[in-house]
Amino acid sequence: MITNASVTIYNKVYDRDEGSNKYYRTVLKGVNWQDATKVLPSDTGVVSADVAEVYIPFLIDTEKKYCSPVNFNSEQEKDKFFTLAPEDIIVKGVVTDELTKQKDVEHLKDKYGSVRVIAVIETNDNGSPTMQHWKVTAE
Repeated sequence: MITNASVTIYNKVYDRDEGSNKYYRTVLKGVNWQDATKVLPSDTGVVSADVAEVYIPFLIDTEKKYCSPVNFNSEQEKDKFFTLAPEDIIVKGVVTDELTKQKDVEHLKDKYGSVRVIAVIETNDNGSPTMQHWKVTAE
């Protein structure tokens, strides 16, 4: 896979004790980020929206281990893992900002241009280990 970017993922988890969302940050180096415009029919004609398709190899360069969203949510040591789930935030580039509340998400969008919310995750696990990857569509 040809790679052209690094990304920062913020895994969103609802903290019942605090009554708010908490975000766990992970930097992934060596992904393929493709910006696109999606066009959909609507009552008034067509509507367009910017989307990103991000291809993440299973053999990604990170200190954390991947686990499924269900396992991630039940994991006690979330700082050692990352996951890919709808409503998680993905940012093109290496970002060091920590998110502690919803207004930080809005600040992130103002500070960095390519901030998207994950909508769809496809697991492509056929072929050799060097070909296996996740395709993430984010809006």
